[in-house]
Amino acid sequence: MSSRYEELERLQRLRESGALTDEEFQAEKRRLLGHETIPPPEEASESGPEAPSRRPLYIVIGIAALIVAVAAGLWLGNLAGLAGSSGDDGNATLPPETNAPDANLVQAEAPPDVRSLPADEQLARAFEAAFGSRGEAVLTVQADGASEDVRYAPGRLLWLPFGPVLLSEGKVQDPAHVSAGKIAIHYLRPAADRFEVVRAFPSGIVTGSFGQVAHWSVSPRFSTWPVIAAEGGGTWQGHTCSWLTLTELGPGGPAELATVPLSYDDAGAKAGEAEALSIDGKILNIVKNQSFDVVYSGSRAFSEHYVRGGNGYKVAGGKSTMASC
Repeated sequence: MSSRYEELERLQRLRESGALTDEEFQAEKRRLLGHETIPPPEEASESGPEAPSRRPLYIVIGIAALIVAVAAGLWLGNLAGLAGSSGDDGNATLPPETNAPDANLVQAEAPPDVRSLPADEQLARAFEAAFGSRGEAVLTVQADGASEDVRYAPGRLLWLPFGPVLLSEGKVQDPAHVSAGKIAIHYLRPAADRFEVVRAFPSGIVTGSFGQVAHWSVSPRFSTWPVIAAEGGGTWQGHTCSWLTLTELGPGGPAELATVPLSYDDAGAKAGEAEALSIDGKILNIVKNQSFDVVYSGSRAFSEHYVRGGNGYKVAGGKSTMASC
């Protein structure tokens, strides 16, 4: 106990001499009396006023940390500015996508497929490819060693498995009685929004009189491929007759299958009507690629059977017995 009092007296003397401040004296007093076991951070040593203070060190460390933080902030801010820059620096911007469309380029529309056009427009373009004009066209053709000017008009456009085929009816200009009509046949191919000519047959079918074909149609009944049935006829020296020409439209080109006599009348060549011969025929019993019958009636009644063999149809048993002009 006496040692504690001696220590208090020593502290009192240090306070009176100015070596300890009042706060320091009270702190030491509390420690001696057992009120505080852990000394405060700024407790004075026994050396008194000559003990160095740690406050300047703390201040220096704080200033240094502040400088480092400011420098780091400036450096990070500079990097962020470069990454977000949209200036002219090629390293600071992403390259444009190579597949991106150029806004300054006008995308040209592809021409329509000719098969998607209306049927009448397809026919007009096919005729233009074949004759170089729309509507009608005049073409000079050779017939029986002489030249004829034939005016053609669009007829039909057939889409076949091997390509489109154009049929155009032709009428001879300034015809004679013996001038036959024409049907031009053009094998074509589609080319985008138009046609191109593969093969041309301006006189594919020649029949009729006075420069024109009497009647024609396209039939699927005689062959695997479409067949043009073109009727011709006329009157010569009082004899009037007609016939039907069958022309197949195959991949290799048009091919005549048969010429079938249909009618005969010689009343104009006879003095009395009782002596006139008048016969009319009809095609019946068609079996595709095989046969058909021609049944005649009038002054004579008979029938003839046509059979397909080789390149066309022929009368069974030989030559036709039908009268002709």
